[in-house]
Parts: sequence; structure tokens; C-alpha cells
Amino acid sequence: MKARVSAWLLATALLLSGCHTLGQLEAPEVSVTGINLNSFTLFEQEWGLTLRARNPNDRELTLKSLDYEIYVNGEKFARGLTGDTVTLPAMGDAKVTTTITTSLMSSLQQLQKIQQQQGEPLKYRLVGKARVAGVPIPLAFDKEGEMQLPKMP
Repeated sequence: MKARVSAWLLATALLLSGCHTLGQLEAPEVSVTGINLNSFTLFEQEWGLTLRARNPNDRELTLKSLDYEIYVNGEKFARGLTGDTVTLPAMGDAKVTTTITTSLMSSLQQLQKIQQQQGEPLKYRLVGKARVAGVPIPLAFDKEGEMQLPKMP
């Protein structure tokens, strides 16, 4: 009985210390640094997206993946998922490259609006979750900014 109580107390202490550490860990800040049109067909477009993940913590983070949605001018543009492991140095940053695919049918109206605003920066919002090694739950991020889309071929 004494061993069970001791094991329970030890497990509770470890759980609480883990939660305390997790509470002090800040989510990476993720922003868009570049976008390129990789391919364009009648049915879909593939975009190359470069993201910058910034680590505001005083310890190195191993980023296992990013699961995100990108909104352009208030409307959903695409959803993306990265799978490459990236190490973010303490108080540093790293680039993350990924691709997103959009459907011509669902994006046609939005692409027309973008073309009408050619030359003007587009407002974006990047919302998602970062999976970090050693952290049991994904860390949420939400970033707004501006970007310039490349000209259509």
C-alpha cells in the first residue's frame, strides 16, 4: 500500500512538473516569407511556400511538423502540412519550405480579386499548430501579415 501511494505521488509530481514546463514554453511564431507558383493546370495549382519559424524560447526546439491554413484577404486560400523535421535554435529561427495545392474551381473568384489588386500587398493570416518533439500537445500559432504574390505566367 505504501509503495502504491509513493508511486502515485511520484507520478503526480512528474505530471505537474511537466505541465509547469509546458506552461512556460511559447509556441513558435510562423510567418510567410515567400510564395511561388510551381505549376498551373486546368484543375489545380501547386504553390511553393516558404515559412519562417521563429523560436522565442531560451531552449532549442525540434519542429516535427506544421499543420496550417492560410487565408488571403480574409478568405481561405489553402491548407498545408509540413513533414520535415527542422531544428529551431534557442531565440533563433529557420526557414521551412512546403507546397500547397489549390483547386481552380474553388479559387477562381479569389484569384480574380488578387489579379485586380496586382501590385498591392495582400493581407494574409496563417493559423495552425506546431508539433514539437518532447511536447505532448501541439502548440497553436496565429500570424497576420502582408505578402506579394508572384505575377501569373
